[in-house]
Amino acid sequence: MSILVANDFRTESLHEVCRQLDLTDEEAGDAHLTDAIGRLQLRLEEWTNDRYESQALTLDLDGSGWTRLYLPRRCTELDAVSLRDEFGDLTLQDPQHYRFRSSLYNAGRERIDPEATDYLVTVPGGGGLSTGLYDWPTGPQSVRVVGNFGWVEAPTDIKRALALCIFDHFKPLRADLRRTVTWRTTDASMDASTTTPSGIPEADAIIASYHYDAPAVQVA
Repeated sequence: MSILVANDFRTESLHEVCRQLDLTDEEAGDAHLTDAIGRLQLRLEEWTNDRYESQALTLDLDGSGWTRLYLPRRCTELDAVSLRDEFGDLTLQDPQHYRFRSSLYNAGRERIDPEATDYLVTVPGGGGLSTGLYDWPTGPQSVRVVGNFGWVEAPTDIKRALALCIFDHFKPLRADLRRTVTWRTTDASMDASTTTPSGIPEADAIIASYHYDAPAVQVA
């Protein structure tokens, strides 16, 4: 399910994030608008390295060799954690021996802070993992996590960024898109014609703010 629908762009049912971004049926029919919303939402998720709908997933992760194991996606609920041994067999871990920290709160609707990441950490003195150690085992796909990943509800700013991209797709380079290219003050001259990744300054500012920087390298 997409975070916006065609009716959000119609004048009679205009969503707040689509303010001044109205699209008539002649400019974008429901079918084309729905397809564009789905396609550009995926692109927005790639740009931000995030997901704005909740997904039940099973992820096989490379172990860190440290007490902390970072997750590659935002997670709102963890159902199970298992370790895979050298024979490929999985052993379910006791939740008393590790803690899960999410970057989201308010049931997956708000960030704790822009820099927060999601991770598992073993409990000191809690008995350790099934290996008898407190460090997550190293090796490819040595840890399996099962849970709900992604936002439960997309932030309003993200919906606004998507709305701007949709409007630009159907009505590019419009003056009312607020795409200022250059401007001058008494002290300086500025050029915003090369903002990335969308080329729309307002959308790109949101994308930069909401980019999820999951650590690529596991650290203690």
